[in-house]
Amino acid sequence: MSVVSKVSSKNIPLTLLTLYLSTLAKHPLITKACTSATLYFFQEELAQRVSGFRAYEKEQKKSDCEGCEGKSSVSGKGCISPAKLLFKIVDKRVLQMSLYGLLVAGPLNHYMYDILIRVFSKFPKTKLTTFFQLLAQNLILSPILNSIFIAAMAVINGTRSPGEVLKLIRTRLLGMMKVSWIVFPSVQLFANKFLPPLVWVPFFNLVAFVFGTYMNTKNKIRLVNQLKKQQQQGGGDKDGEKRD
Repeated sequence: MSVVSKVSSKNIPLTLLTLYLSTLAKHPLITKACTSATLYFFQEELAQRVSGFRAYEKEQKKSDCEGCEGKSSVSGKGCISPAKLLFKIVDKRVLQMSLYGLLVAGPLNHYMYDILIRVFSKFPKTKLTTFFQLLAQNLILSPILNSIFIAAMAVINGTRSPGEVLKLIRTRLLGMMKVSWIVFPSVQLFANKFLPPLVWVPFFNLVAFVFGTYMNTKNKIRLVNQLKKQQQQGGGDKDGEKRD
């Protein structure tokens, strides 16, 4: 009995992979979009926790809610609304990133790589063709996708001005591309050599999940440090005013 259970448990990952690939073949766009949504959900969740951003926000909310009990007794309204209670269970930004994956990143990746594959499938598969395909991926697709990712992150983090979003893209894209150009060519070579085109996007999504989590965590650590610095400076200014 134990042997049977061991065998069946070993077959579970293979069965799930087969099921996923068959679904991917039948419904590529929906499958890629759902995959992207799931990965972005966990990416944002991990980034918030690892960077300390979630803990920092909780501290700020606690300090903002001080004295709310007194107000609620007068007005009859508590400090936490039903919407806030919902976002206590699942963070708002996590949901937004998941929606970004579902509605933007997944479909965009699907169509862009589909166009790329169609263009280069017209040529015989040689080393030169592979080289130009990698070049197109890294010099055309990657900057577009990374720019959209930075813009989405900026909007989700509260930036509303188009000028500010463009500024963030200009300042952060090159750094992101440098890391991308180090990581992704080897990944793309591996995909070109060993994987069928059907699974390229999910495979790249998985690699992008690790890469994106790293970049997202790095940005959030920077943001937390900036906010803490501003808070300390603000506190210092207030102390100075009191002394005066």
